[in-house]
Amino acid sequence: MQRIINPVGHTINKEDNKTSSEEKIWLLPESGNLYKVNMHSHSTISDGSFSPEELKKLYMEKGYHAVVFSDHRKCVPHTDLTDENFVALTGTELDFGYCDESGLTRKIVHINAIAKDPDLKFEKVSMPLDYDLINEVIREMKGMDCFVTVNHPVFSDMSTDDLLRLKGMDGVEVYNSIGTMFNNYSDDSAFYEYFIRAGGRAMPVAGDDCHMHYEDGTPFEDYFQGFTVVKAPELTYNALVKGVVEGAHYASTGPMFKNLWLEGDMLHVQCSPVCGVFVHGKYLFYKAVEVERTDNLTEVTLDISGLRVVSPYIWVQLRDTQGKKAWAVPYWFENK
Repeated sequence: MQRIINPVGHTINKEDNKTSSEEKIWLLPESGNLYKVNMHSHSTISDGSFSPEELKKLYMEKGYHAVVFSDHRKCVPHTDLTDENFVALTGTELDFGYCDESGLTRKIVHINAIAKDPDLKFEKVSMPLDYDLINEVIREMKGMDCFVTVNHPVFSDMSTDDLLRLKGMDGVEVYNSIGTMFNNYSDDSAFYEYFIRAGGRAMPVAGDDCHMHYEDGTPFEDYFQGFTVVKAPELTYNALVKGVVEGAHYASTGPMFKNLWLEGDMLHVQCSPVCGVFVHGKYLFYKAVEVERTDNLTEVTLDISGLRVVSPYIWVQLRDTQGKKAWAVPYWFENK
């Protein structure tokens, strides 16, 4: 059922555009283990309902290997929670907002800073929505050796132009559970697609943004929804952060990539059982797609020679029969 979809009236001669090299290009590392990480969380240190210790217990029970503790404006290490089965990643969420004369918040930008140094500690205040200031803070965070992401762009009422004004960020949330589950917005993957179509270069991540619990102490629906899987040689702080920084990861709400590589013009995907594998390019009608009616695709090879001609990148995605999705880091051909 493999096919290349092209605009009507446009013909691509694939034989003229075959790559000469059959070198394997790994879009995920060839070797390593898959570690499930929540990249965005809030504890009782800011406005969350659970303590860091309780968050560790809750997420480990759901099969997570690590949590980024990204409390609002407070970068606080939790290295005491790290052990051979769990890594507490140090981070914070910083906010920039605009209020009108009535005091209503009209627009926001939130960024996460994930520290390469597990002992990094600092505090910030809420800041005004000024893009020069935001870029200055991004530079400051990068100077502290942090991986910087832009959070929940749909919830924040950001436009593609707004996102393109931010300089130096490393990632964009393609899924945020607060926006999707609690506020019933769409996930942020379409927004991210507009961003990379416009020339943006940042990696997709997913996280829970978890905050509250019910009166009986059970977590709200915004827990255990979006996550980032890092492929790394070992479960250590340095290995996980290195995997995130180098793009050895993917975002997901359920499906799992196991291996992902290019060999010439053939894209190879090995994954958990899904009903759809999709490869997007820059333009609307240019994509490779493999879809089954049942949830039984676990290994697919797709010809992406047509996409090489018209798109500077490919973006591989999965979907299962429950509508859960996974999004790989886009591969830009110029990186070869």
